[in-house]
Amino acid sequence: MHTGGGIGDVLLSAPVIDCLSDANFQVDLLARSGTAMALATHPKIHERLTIDDKDPLTLADMRRWAALLKVRNYEVALLLWSTSRWAWTLAWSGIPVRVGQDSRLLYSWLFTDRVRVRSEHGDVDSHWTQILLDYPRKLGLENSSPKVVFPLTSVAKAKAEELISGFDFGDLDGPLLGFHCGKGLPLGPERWPIQHFQKIATDLQTNLRARLILTGGPQEVEIVRLLGRGLDKPFLDLAGRTNLPELAAIAERCLVFVCPDSGPMHLAAAVGTPVVGIFALDEDYPKRWAPFGVPHMIVRPTRPACPPGCKKPTCQSFSCYLKVTPDEVTLAVRELLDRNTANRHGTG
Repeated sequence: MHTGGGIGDVLLSAPVIDCLSDANFQVDLLARSGTAMALATHPKIHERLTIDDKDPLTLADMRRWAALLKVRNYEVALLLWSTSRWAWTLAWSGIPVRVGQDSRLLYSWLFTDRVRVRSEHGDVDSHWTQILLDYPRKLGLENSSPKVVFPLTSVAKAKAEELISGFDFGDLDGPLLGFHCGKGLPLGPERWPIQHFQKIATDLQTNLRARLILTGGPQEVEIVRLLGRGLDKPFLDLAGRTNLPELAAIAERCLVFVCPDSGPMHLAAAVGTPVVGIFALDEDYPKRWAPFGVPHMIVRPTRPACPPGCKKPTCQSFSCYLKVTPDEVTLAVRELLDRNTANRHGTG
């Protein structure tokens, strides 16, 4: 059960599903409708149950879900994003083994097995996949070689081919790069440093002759459109034009995917594309959230980069991104491209 977090959080729980499946459990996934797509093509999920994205559980909702879970006769429930309402729902469901987070005075006692979530106790070095794998470890289960993959469907691949193949990049003949300038937040141009991302995109086009594919979710269409107005060379704007599987197929076609720390960064890694991750905020933890399982470069300004007390949901300017210079991003992309070339020729 993954009742909170974003696309990246849910996608990185794939090793937990593998671990349970390999131990001969039939695995059902319960997640929010907006994030469940992160595991839409995972082959080891038997059934997907979705909850509404926005509305908190009412008492009637809790009773309804508890009854639904009860009749399914689950042996074990892992609640990877603990809340009081879901802890009570699981307790009412009668599932005999309930694994959830410790350190919550109001509800942790409702779990039969409690996990000390490392990231809440000062650990900034463990990758999120390992933090989540502490949940099956409570059951004595281990995944010694975790993988995060997003299998592509033929429909998504065909859509990616349709969107890319007919586009004219003019005289640009460099690498095909994905460029996702948003961070999965509902940010307008008054808060997001669009002009600085324009400079990064311009540097990639100028110095690498990169063929840029600009991506973004429905809430990022405006900032991508405004970014594009500042580019002199052709680019393919796909913001708001793809669903998650199609975005994954687009990312798979790219030689490198450039992105702030966000769900699309993890999605690109899950289809095997090398990633340049921009970790500008002080609360972006690169060891915890690094692109998993693929060659990657982290671009991060000197700490501290944010004003004291600044938090992502309330930040008014995201000025920390101004401390990431365009040439740093271009050099990181060039490094990954060079590694790829070296590996193809057997010298890396």
